[in-house]
Amino acid sequence: MAPSAVSMVFTVENAKSPNSLEKGQKPPDGHSFDEALELAGFGRVQIVLSILAGLGMMASINEAMGMSIILPASQCDLDLDAGEKGIVGGAVFLGTMFSSYFWGYLADTRGRQLILKYALFATSFFGAISCLATGFVSLLVLRFLTGVCVAAPASTVYAYLGEFTTPSRRSQMLSFASVWGGVGIVYVSLVGWWILSYDWVFVISDSFEFKPWRLLFIVNTLPAFFNGIAFCFCPESPKFLVSQGRNAEALEILKKVYKLNNGTDNAEGYEVTSLRLDPEDAIAREQNGDGSVGLFRSMVQQTLPIVKLPYLVYFIICCVHNIGAFAIYGGLGLWFPEIMNQVFSQQANHEDRKVCMILQRNDTLPVVTELEICDDEVKIETFLYTLLLGVIGCIYALITSAVLGRIDQKVMMVFNCIVAGVSGIALQFIANSYAVAILFCLEIVFAGYCVLLVNANVVAIFPTNVRAMAVALTNMIGRLSCFVASAVIGLLILQNCPVTFYMLSGLLFLCAGLTFLLPKK
Repeated sequence: MAPSAVSMVFTVENAKSPNSLEKGQKPPDGHSFDEALELAGFGRVQIVLSILAGLGMMASINEAMGMSIILPASQCDLDLDAGEKGIVGGAVFLGTMFSSYFWGYLADTRGRQLILKYALFATSFFGAISCLATGFVSLLVLRFLTGVCVAAPASTVYAYLGEFTTPSRRSQMLSFASVWGGVGIVYVSLVGWWILSYDWVFVISDSFEFKPWRLLFIVNTLPAFFNGIAFCFCPESPKFLVSQGRNAEALEILKKVYKLNNGTDNAEGYEVTSLRLDPEDAIAREQNGDGSVGLFRSMVQQTLPIVKLPYLVYFIICCVHNIGAFAIYGGLGLWFPEIMNQVFSQQANHEDRKVCMILQRNDTLPVVTELEICDDEVKIETFLYTLLLGVIGCIYALITSAVLGRIDQKVMMVFNCIVAGVSGIALQFIANSYAVAILFCLEIVFAGYCVLLVNANVVAIFPTNVRAMAVALTNMIGRLSCFVASAVIGLLILQNCPVTFYMLSGLLFLCAGLTFLLPKK
């Protein structure tokens, strides 16, 4: 199915920009970057980079969603109660939130590719040594550090891939890369199902035993490690190089893109001989001209353009979008397997009750009794529903990738918000367990896909010199809501389930309305 899916993605015709030149025509003052990128062609370079960017997204998903499977299996060994599980599950998002600003600054001043490869190696290191945790505190610290590192690939891949892709195809290629987010969910569910089916134990000491759930930390972080190796062989973003005044290096990379896309041994047919500075690049070069500026002052200067009109309005809208998307995708998604276990346990008693009635009458979510706290068996439903979530996410991402070039991404944003919001409201009136599972999946998948669309909007709206910073900051705000949601959403549902779902759906409807205030690109 993959080849046919890929072929669908790349049938959209390139749209010419108003300032594009006819073939063979050379502007007297050099080509703009978008013109040069258009002339470099579209092909295997963009396809390979979209896969690598997708693996970066997958690394982030693995570290976050993998905990929904590891936590139930580790709660006895680590003596975790429900509140601690919620906090540990959201620790990755908390670490991401705290570090996103700094990673964005480094990506905008030191380079996308440089930050990506080192951050991916650091993510795999802390992700792997999380298996050595012996209790709540040690696991919390290790997962927080993992989140600190994974914040870079979680955000920077959007800017990196976007700057190798022409504006007419940018949203489509980011959408294609997002397929790997669904693959990540499928990955953690399948390897979790496989590894946790064993019950072996290696006794290291009287206080430490190595069990299958510890191995799961290592297996979940392998994609990040291999992705880091792959980025070692990738070039720096030519758009970033232009913004730093390194036009000659950028031109050499564009020539390589031309050769690879066209299958030629030389770049004689490439018409670009010089690159013209865009206004935003001139600003970036001026800002970076003073090497004596301190770190703090430099970070402030890097942020100022974002908080000035009209970018401040766009930044606030994108932050609200990410708050709604992350609260459902990360917060509700973390509790999704346990919620569905409760729903389907009622089906075993031949009862069909609405989801809120089940959750509010069942104190085992997330408050667990002392007798149940030491039951570390991960039920098959946990894997099945997580797998279903990933499969739906992959299918929807492929479909969207095929049509996004023909449909405005703002329209897609509104559509996703409305579908997710309506699904959340419909959950209050459905009693059939399978229908409830589908509605939950739709709400989480469609809300999660809004994260991609928000990042695509940020890449399109903000100038090069603050693009990675803007992506990082909007994601930082979103992940703060994700941490809060993952820590308390279960308790909120137990207190007043209908109001909780109506609030989440209302937030999505607000996001849909705010989308119309974003500029056209």
